[in-house]
Parts: sequence; C-alpha cells; structure tokens
Amino acid sequence: MKKTVVVLIVCLVLFYSFPIPQAKAMDADYFGVNEHPHRYADYPALIDQITASQVKWIRISPEWGAIEPAKGKHDPNVLAKMDDIVKRLTDKGINIVWILAYTAPWASSKPSDPESTRYKPANWADWESYVKFITARYKGVIHHWEVWNEPDYSLFWKSGTSDYFTLLQKAYNQIKATDPTNQVLMGGLALSYGRDANYGVGAWFDQLMDLGAGNYFDVINYHAYGPAQELVKKYNGMMEIVRKHSSSLSGKPIWITETGLTSEGTKLYEQANYVDQVYVMNKRWPNIAKVFWYNFRNANVGDVTEDNYGLVKQDLTPLKAFYHYQALNGAETFFGTEMNQALTLSLNTSPGDSGVKNYGSHIEIDSGKYAYFRLNDLWLRNANEGLDPTVQVEVTYLDSGSGSWFLQYDGQKGAYTQTGQVVLGNTGEWKTQSFTLNDAKFDNRQNVSSDFRIWSRSGVIHISKIKVKKQSNRAKVILKKDNLYTLMEQIQSDDPKEETYSEAETVGGLEARKIIADNKYLYFQVSDGFVREGDTQLTIKVSYFDAGEDKILIQYNAVDHDYKGLEIQKEGTGTWKEAVFKVTDAKFTHRQNYYGDLRIGNGYDNSVEYIRSVEIIK
Repeated sequence: MKKTVVVLIVCLVLFYSFPIPQAKAMDADYFGVNEHPHRYADYPALIDQITASQVKWIRISPEWGAIEPAKGKHDPNVLAKMDDIVKRLTDKGINIVWILAYTAPWASSKPSDPESTRYKPANWADWESYVKFITARYKGVIHHWEVWNEPDYSLFWKSGTSDYFTLLQKAYNQIKATDPTNQVLMGGLALSYGRDANYGVGAWFDQLMDLGAGNYFDVINYHAYGPAQELVKKYNGMMEIVRKHSSSLSGKPIWITETGLTSEGTKLYEQANYVDQVYVMNKRWPNIAKVFWYNFRNANVGDVTEDNYGLVKQDLTPLKAFYHYQALNGAETFFGTEMNQALTLSLNTSPGDSGVKNYGSHIEIDSGKYAYFRLNDLWLRNANEGLDPTVQVEVTYLDSGSGSWFLQYDGQKGAYTQTGQVVLGNTGEWKTQSFTLNDAKFDNRQNVSSDFRIWSRSGVIHISKIKVKKQSNRAKVILKKDNLYTLMEQIQSDDPKEETYSEAETVGGLEARKIIADNKYLYFQVSDGFVREGDTQLTIKVSYFDAGEDKILIQYNAVDHDYKGLEIQKEGTGTWKEAVFKVTDAKFTHRQNYYGDLRIGNGYDNSVEYIRSVEIIK
C-alpha cells in the first residue's frame, strides 16, 4: 500500500504577556503525509523528524493481524509499540488517520490463500470485534478512521463491492458507537485496476453508492497518482458520482489520502516540481479539504520504485521534494522549535554581529544588531539560475516602543541590498510588513552563508515570524542542457527525426535551446495544476537571441485554434531580448502534437533560432 499525509505543528511558548501570532507553515491542516512508523525500530527518531518538519497530519496503517494474531489474543508488544507511537504523535499535536485493514489471516474467508488478508472476514463479528477494540483503545485520542485501503483495486480487496459495503457499514456502526464524534473515511480509492481507469459513472465507486454506502462514511476519499491531466480526469470522474448521488454525498469533504511521485526513474527535481503541481492543482478545488503525500520517508520494502516515494531518505536526510513540500505556503521560521536540517528557512546565529536573544515563540534583536536567515539551497539559491528571481518576504513584528529596522537581502546588485526603513509607531500591535523583491539572488553571500538579515537600526525589535514566498502566478522553463522548470515542461526528443528534437548551445553568454529547420519545434506542456480550461487570459513571455531580421513563430492552444500564431520580429541586435504577449483566448488543453499547449518554431524561413526561457503568467 502506498501514500500518507502529514501536517505541521508549531509549539509556541509565550514569554511575554502580549499575544504572539500563530505560525502556520505550509498549510498545516491541508497537506499531510503517509508514514509507517510501526515498521521501524528507530520510530522515535522518525517521529522527531516529522515533528521538527512541522507536520500536523499523518496517515498510518498498522494491520489487524499484527495486533490480533489469534482470535481474541492481542500481541502486547505490538500494542505497546503502537501506544507509544500514538502518544508521541498526539503529544506533539499531530493528528492521526488510522487505516482499519487488512483481514487477520485467522479471520479470513480464504485462510489458505497466500493473499488471505485481502479477502473479507469469514465471520463479520470478528471484524466488528476488532474495530470495537481498537477504536475504544484510542477513544478521545484518534478521531479519524479509514475503512480499508484501495478497496476498488484487487491487489488490496479481492472480495466483491457488496462485501466491501458490508465491511464499511459494520465498521461505521462500531466507530460511531465508540464515539459519535469520530469521523469515518471510506477506503481511499485507487481509481484504477492496474493501469485501467476506474472512475466516473458505472465504475466501482458508483456501484458502491448504488448500494447505499453514502450513509456510512463522513469523508469521500481517493488517491491521485499520474500526470496533472490524469489528476484532473480522476477528480472529474469522482465529481460525476458526487453529483449523481448528491442526496448522500453533497457537502461531504473530499480527502486525497495518497498522492506522490517516485524519484526512481525520474529525477529528484521532477519529484519536487510534482509536489508544487499537486498543491496548486488541488487548492483550486474548494471541496478538496486535505491532501496527503505518499510517503514521508523512503521505504525499504525491496522495490526500487516503491522505496523512493519519500520526502526524506531512509536515514532521514531531507530530499529536494521535502523543502518544496514544507514551503508550499511559504518557507517559514519556527522560533522555539527550530531544527535546522528539517527547515526550509532557518535562523543563523553564527555571525559575530548577530544580536538575537530570547528564543521562544519569537526573537528579539538588540539595537544596532542583526538577525540573519538562510534558505535551504535545495529550495532557493542564486534565484534558481533565474527560475525564481521574484520573492516576497513577510516580517511579523511588534510595533512597540521607538526605533526602526531594515531588511537587507542578497540581491542581484549586492549582498546587502536594502529595503525602505520600517519605523515603529508604538501601537502595541503585531504587524506584518511585506517586501516584494524583484531582484532576489539569495546566493549565501551574507555573513556565514546567510541570504538576508534584519537590521535593528535603533531600539529592540521583536519578530514573531518570517515567511519567504516564491512568485506563485507563473509557470516557467529555462532551456539548457538540463532544463529548469516549474509547473511546465519542454517536450523533448533525442531523435533528430522528431519534431521535438532540439540541441542545447551557448550563445550570447547563455545556454539555450536551438531550433533548426522548418519542421522542428520547441513544444511545451503547461501543468493542469496551473492552467486549465477556462483560464483564457494569460501572458506569454519568451526570451530569445535577437540575431538576424527574420521572424520567430509562437503557436498556442486557443479557443478556436490549436495552433494560433504569434510572431516575434527580430531586429538583429545580437543581444538577448524578451517578447511579451497578452492573450485573452487561451485554451491550454494539450491539443497540439505530443499533448503540447504551445510551440515555438523558426517561422518556416529556414533560420536558426535560440530560445532561453518561456514563461506563462496568470
């Protein structure tokens, strides 16, 4: 089984009588994780890392057969371990979703089958007894119970749809009998039989609803794997059933309890970009209440694909995807709970002129001193070579007393580029000052490899929160031998016979992609997580090398044309230039060749063109 979500927690310790604003990190109540702490001897270290990462929700899957290896006989060692895991998580404010699965071998309707745990129980009373036992044990501690995992997929449930309905109904009654406030999740749907789509009217979920299952769960639940356009199809397929069975499903929240991308066979970069895609995509659907990433830690089950879904390595070292996950709502400080190796934005107290004191839920900066901060390089360094030149820095400070402060950041023109002065007004209120930096570099060039600092020009400055956000309204590709990209990709081929063949070459001091011949194009696909049907008003930016006086052709998916044309008239300056087009009729639904949304060619004049970057802005 795959995939679970965890959410952030912030432990704030009040040192003063004035209220401290609560830090929220990457949408702590929205994006959680899956994990299997019961599988590991080092689960205390794993839970400490999860806690330090500010996660707030976790989905776990201890199995019935491990807890009750024989009828009425509960393993005290397993229970003691689970009790400790549950206590460690909940003591840190982490919410647990417990999956009730799989059938204990002794209780299976097919006990001699090698996959006995995937069949229904022979006696429903045994299932009811287990559900009653485990929900009672954690009454008042665990409030969310999921009934099975991927019951629409024969790998996990080999009995029929009607049998799952009975399993769900009996579990629901027992869970609510234990505590009526408990929330019941239907088993997260795979929405596929292997590679075959299984969603929409007539599919498994529809059949289950026809049996009346909508009265036996509180949360609609499915899993979302695959490229962005596939995720849109799965959501639309689920919504067909919600509309059809609105009498029992209308108003119920939808949780995606598994989503993710393995880094095996892809790249760590692609996995990190996928984190961004699924967050941006699902946030646009208001009825998606929670999303869980699968998995927090790389597994060790011996399957090279399954073992590489994690945000962190087996040794708990964070991967690039981890920092993208943690900074989805902005890279943020957590004063009082900082663990630098698990944070995207860290306070750096190493510089000799640092004047930070009173750690806790906030910091103080002595008059004339500095508070230094550093962003993790796997999230942002050197503007990510131009991919992220615009960032926003939010500083929440106490407007008390007299004095003033500045933000000094590592910018394109200098390591200590200074913003305007912020003067204290002595209102006694917490205020947030926002700075939009259009020339951010953040290349660790300040003292002791810092990226920015707050300078108290005069007076003691109280800071409760710092948040750094990347620009969120655009998708971009920087073209080079190894492209950089966010929310869109170039569709490439290494075969010179293909339309999508292109070479990387350095021209005018920049690495770029070269267009040759009249039948070669740079094709681009924009993620459905960013732009989809209905997003008609877009800005298209293209950075090109202005050599010669011919034309460059841009063709994009429009409402009335799959290849609507735009032209760049070159002037032969021998410099890099940028063309900007505002369109009002976009329809980016992957209707060009290779499922592209736009392409760039040489205008059918046999000229050679060089393109450095393509950007789509909403």
